[in-house]
Amino acid sequence: MIYLSDSNQAGFTKADHLILNYLMSNETALYCETASDISKKVGVSLATVGRFWPKIGFLNFKEFKRAQLSQSSTTPASKVKNTLSSLADSDREPSDWMVNNIDMQVNTLEKTMKLISPEAIETAAHLIAQKQKIYVFAPDASFGIAHVMKYRLRRFGIELIFMEGGSALYESLNNIRKEDLVLIFCFGRVLAETTVLLAQKSHVGFSCVIFSDLLANGLQNSEAFLYCYRGEPTEYHSMVPLMAVVDSLIIKIAMESFDSMARINQLNDLRNKYQKYIRR
Repeated sequence: MIYLSDSNQAGFTKADHLILNYLMSNETALYCETASDISKKVGVSLATVGRFWPKIGFLNFKEFKRAQLSQSSTTPASKVKNTLSSLADSDREPSDWMVNNIDMQVNTLEKTMKLISPEAIETAAHLIAQKQKIYVFAPDASFGIAHVMKYRLRRFGIELIFMEGGSALYESLNNIRKEDLVLIFCFGRVLAETTVLLAQKSHVGFSCVIFSDLLANGLQNSEAFLYCYRGEPTEYHSMVPLMAVVDSLIIKIAMESFDSMARINQLNDLRNKYQKYIRR
């Protein structure tokens, strides 16, 4: 946040001090606000807010926000701030922030569609449908999407084995054989666990499917590389593209698996059989 000396504030009016106090007290909120919002909350005219920015060395509110963002590192908090700022700076009315956000999600989907390989989806689906043992390494936010995948695939009789991170990874690594498959979710950066898994792949020869937004880290040296664009490095990262890719993969697996519908019918039979004990 901006800090000003007493000399910088020498020409400030009472209204200027009110604006400055608001800026210093509401740093996080600023990234999803407009100059009009500040005018209403502080109780000064929009023109007064407009005249304030040159007094602290900025052309306008947008320039001020960009300067604050440039001082932030790419931490989770700064990524959220960047995204909130983008939403607020849109040409639409502030009340349309949800539409702006959906537009951003559509953009991530469009970029994903341009760079993902349909052949990679087909290869991944074939591997998942055919392999008896499938291990999954899904750290951080990808953990939730991987669990959705686990839930869906279980209906086709496909079970996923989740691997823990850290030194606990070795317990699973010791059990992976050449005939097995490993699914790796790798976003933002290549974790040490991913490096170890890929090194062991070279040694053992098991198959690997990678979900990632990294195009230049050697991750494409797998049986199937599924690209998912989640936004720029300094933005809040969307999980929508990853979920869309996983959904597409699940549908393709259903098409690949000959007994997928038989499994689902069997599931419905079980529900009907025991519904007096456990209702759905």
